[in-house]
Amino acid sequence: MTLSEDLLNPTARVGVLVPPANPTVELELRFLLSETIALHAARFPVMPNTTLDERNQAYLDHYEPCLGAFGAIRLAATIVGLTGPSYRLLPQGDVEQCRRLTAAKGAPVATASLAILDALSALKAKRIALVSPYPEWLTSKAAAFWEAAGYKVAQVVTISEEFRAYELTTSEVVSALSRVNPDIDAVVMSGTGMLSVPAGLEAAKTSDLPFLSSNLCSAWWLQRETGIPASENLTRCAPRLAACLG
Repeated sequence: MTLSEDLLNPTARVGVLVPPANPTVELELRFLLSETIALHAARFPVMPNTTLDERNQAYLDHYEPCLGAFGAIRLAATIVGLTGPSYRLLPQGDVEQCRRLTAAKGAPVATASLAILDALSALKAKRIALVSPYPEWLTSKAAAFWEAAGYKVAQVVTISEEFRAYELTTSEVVSALSRVNPDIDAVVMSGTGMLSVPAGLEAAKTSDLPFLSSNLCSAWWLQRETGIPASENLTRCAPRLAACLG
């Protein structure tokens, strides 16, 4: 195995902040981003003996300090690979937080939830189906977030009552997508820890609905901020969204 010139001399560098146990976000972003973009990751601290709700609250205080973990690497943009903490802020709070982080970093910073909002806006979507890997209490917060942003959550499809995002199989995700009603503008699947790209490609064989997972939209947002045309993989997974990059 050899390093390509694109990897050794990237056109741009981007960053992602990742929960410590998340096994998915870096893999899917690397698959979706152009090979001329170098991806750098930093992880949030481990928080033992905490609940998911407690971690989602605590992560918010770690966003800015963790942005400093990249040191002197000059990043064109950074994505916070989380959606759950944003739900308690609602869209306005999420936007304001990302503005503060952008000012502190000196380069664009967005959460995965904000990347999804930008993608929905680019597609001019109004009615969405929410496919959720979360327990009911967090699914409700997610639905409230998208409703507060002005979108009609026409359907909610849940996958599990337990938090199993990191271990869901592609067949489980495909099964959930098969239950989505066709009378919507886009499918939103939040949760960066869930393996979503294989299921999205499988679903695209029988549906032309835009499939917007957290990682897909995060890759699209990072690609947009670099000004580099969409990669072949991003175009395969989200042709209408990739077309918005020009």
